[in-house]
Amino acid sequence: MTVVKICGVRTVEAAVTAAENGADVIGMIFAPSPRLIDISTAQEIAKAVVPAHTKRDAAATTDELNKECNMSAPEYFKACSDKLLSYGRPLLCGVFQNQDLDHILSVVRQVPLDLVQLHGTEPVQMARQIPVPVIKVFHVGADFTVDTAGLFDTGYHSVILLDTKVPAAGTQQGGHGVQFDWTVARSLSDRNVPFLMAGGLSPDNVNEAVKVARPWGVDVSSGVETDRAKDPAKIQAFINNAKAA
Repeated sequence: MTVVKICGVRTVEAAVTAAENGADVIGMIFAPSPRLIDISTAQEIAKAVVPAHTKRDAAATTDELNKECNMSAPEYFKACSDKLLSYGRPLLCGVFQNQDLDHILSVVRQVPLDLVQLHGTEPVQMARQIPVPVIKVFHVGADFTVDTAGLFDTGYHSVILLDTKVPAAGTQQGGHGVQFDWTVARSLSDRNVPFLMAGGLSPDNVNEAVKVARPWGVDVSSGVETDRAKDPAKIQAFINNAKAA
């Protein structure tokens, strides 16, 4: 069944709605963005969604994953995805973009977070310095291929995320609701490498997107919003349609 990440969550109500409807990952943005969340609200979300949450479990998982870096890419990323799903509860992910490592580590500790998403141009090696599993974005533009440097490096990021490159957005990539060619993502699944896919997904198209690209999971933010606020009905519909594909 397709993993679902609801991203850009800014309220306890939206987080609880996502969790109660079967979201596997709840994303909170700590980078400059209209969806920027403060630490205190993130902590409230953590308490509401994962009452007994500690970061210790995530750190242990990261140590285990790093020992498997001698695997092939399909084996490694499959092992990573299996371990993340073994939590049996929604995971809390913090999204960062080209920010200082010290800041990232501080947020991981304070919330606390299960996952970190690096959504900028950070080197893949940075993941080794973060004590929780890392989702690393690779932006899909006109010149993108799945052989992009670093995409299949093992022992660093635990999850590959493909998202649309929006040149007009400059350094603030992500959350723009722009779609890319799903057959590009399909070339990844054809290699048996699990990955997350974002970019212009919505309750109306996610079922088709999953059937075409065969991702391990899908990631949405603006596609489940109305007037720039998370819409409970759209969250529920998106999760249902993604998991029904």
